Amino acid sequence: MTTYRTRRHAALALGAAILLSHNATAHGVVGDRFFPATIASDDPFAADELALPTIALGNHEEDYDFEYTKTIFPYVSVSFEGGYANAHPPGEPRASGWDNFEITPTWQFATDAESEFVASAAMGFEIGGSGSRAVADTFSTYTPKFLFGKGFGDLPDSMALLRPLAVTGVVGYAISGTSTESKTLQWSGAMEYSLLYLQNNVRDEGFSNVVAHLTPLVEFAMQTPTDTGGGGTTGTVNPGLLWSGQYAQLGVEAIIPVNHASGDNVGALMQLHFYVDDIFPHSLGTPIFGGNR
Repeated sequence: MTTYRTRRHAALALGAAILLSHNATAHGVVGDRFFPATIASDDPFAADELALPTIALGNHEEDYDFEYTKTIFPYVSVSFEGGYANAHPPGEPRASGWDNFEITPTWQFATDAESEFVASAAMGFEIGGSGSRAVADTFSTYTPKFLFGKGFGDLPDSMALLRPLAVTGVVGYAISGTSTESKTLQWSGAMEYSLLYLQNNVRDEGFSNVVAHLTPLVEFAMQTPTDTGGGGTTGTVNPGLLWSGQYAQLGVEAIIPVNHASGDNVGALMQLHFYVDDIFPHSLGTPIFGGNR
């Protein structure tokens, strides 16, 4: 006789198989590891995806952003990003309008399934003057970036409960198109714990299909001026939770300033993210040149 527990585990296994099927093409998959799309920091994948909307609330400002990424060749993509800002700092006039438009080509140059490692190089181009003068800079900014992700599935049996851990990181160097602005080291990343990996690759915890697709994580996003007189490091720490399905992901995080210069209150960050490569695997989700990866 088939029990409820058996049916539940069968459904969970089926859901995981769907999510992690076609490892060569599935979004964010390296070996047995699925890396969810992070919100406060870029993930290291050149993939077809759409983040719409990303909403940030706090520090006397509301931001409504979008980002669409299209693969041009296998493992080579271009992202298009923009957003609308509504700022109302205390004692200052309200300012609202569109931020500058940003274009970022990315090359995913290393993918190792056995070690659950991925690395990419990118170049961000923020087009000065493409947004509203009320909220956007008139000068352009160029940011070369190195991005990586590493899962810990290769840890020994004595550390099995740490195998669901993974880290991602981004290091960039923002160079403005005007000599009056400081060059800035941008460093961000995430520490995440995959309940799906725990359930399917470490031990059966009896999670439901919904719970198993949750990933608790802590992100951070920092900026450090490198020019003399540019000021100190500012940024946020973002603890939160992601739920990743086959076609879409929901995420919510807190925005906690690391110092007074970074903000004076705790905010919230929310995102609805679509895996275009899994939604349209034979059309919009494939590279323009080179077909399926």
